Formats: sequence, C-alpha cells, structure tokens
Amino acid sequence: MQNCEKEIQIRISTEPPDALDYENLVLGLFSDERPPRGYCGLIDWRLNGMISKELARGRITGSLMEKVLIAPNNRILSSKVLLWGFGNSTELTYDIFYNAGYNISQTTVKMGCLDFAFNVPIAGSSGLKVSLMTEAMVTGGFDFFSTNIEKSVPFSLCVLGDESSLDEIVLGLYKVKIEVKDRIKFDILDAKKGRL
Repeated sequence: MQNCEKEIQIRISTEPPDALDYENLVLGLFSDERPPRGYCGLIDWRLNGMISKELARGRITGSLMEKVLIAPNNRILSSKVLLWGFGNSTELTYDIFYNAGYNISQTTVKMGCLDFAFNVPIAGSSGLKVSLMTEAMVTGGFDFFSTNIEKSVPFSLCVLGDESSLDEIVLGLYKVKIEVKDRIKFDILDAKKGRL
C-alpha cells in the first residue's frame, strides 16, 4: 500500500448543529422516525418544521440512501443541509454506516465541498455500538477520499456528537486512526479540549 500523506483534520463537536459554520451540514434521517429526532429534529425546528411537513407529504422518506438537499435560507449558519436516508432504525448494520460514509463523501465532493459536518445517527433500538458505527462511517469516508482525491487537496470533517456519546465517538475515531495510519495522517480535535 502506498504512503498517502494527506492532511486531514477531524473535529469533534458537541455544539448544536445550527451553531456550526460549515458550508454543508449532513444529517441522518430514519424512515421510521416521525417527527425527526436528535440533530435532524433540531434543524427541523429551526426550519419551522419544513422537514416534518415534507415527510408528511411523502416528498422526503428517510429511505436507505435517499439524498435531499435543503437550502436553509439563513435560518442556520450552514448554507446547505444534506439529509441522508438511513432507512429503518431497527435494521441498521455497520455496512450501512460504512456505505453512508463513502457515499456522503462522494456526494459532498460532487457538490464541491471538502469541509463539512455530519452526525453519526444513533437509534436507540439498533443495538449497534456507537464506537463501531463511528468507525464504519468514518472509514467509509476515508476510503473514498484516499482513492478519489489528490493528496494535495486538504479536507476537514466535523463529527457531531452529544456529551453522552462523546467517549464512544472518540474511541471510534481512534480505531480509524490506528487502521489508516499508513495511508492518511490526521489530527482529532475536540471543540472544547483541543487536540486529543
């Protein structure tokens, strides 16, 4: 395997997503969650229920791999919100998270964006470990970037997580860091604590 010294910065943030100043905010949406909860629910609230209204109309479903781009019209700091369908929350697998990470990265690059924030959508009934969901999703993103983006192109990611899942998210990121150490060089930064 060739050495690919890409500089990648991963930031972990427990800030609310409506306070983050990233061009693109990527949020997971489940097909069996009405109204949307978590980060997607907060953004729905900030957008005066627009996501819920579109779910009720059937124009957004949350089905697996669904992509919906929203222009929040200055209601939050990010200029774009990409909703990513994860399907039924009780049918999640680590492969779904890996494929989501890969395809979200591919989609954001096609949008011309190499600087984005995303959440690892956590469904209480999935039975999956947050650290392994994080590892799968971030590994998928790295696999896309390491094979499709020139090594001179810098990019940064922000992983959103609440305080209750922060330790598990950090553990998942460290597992990725160990796994990809010969391909990608990156720092993990906590918005509050600095370099981890």
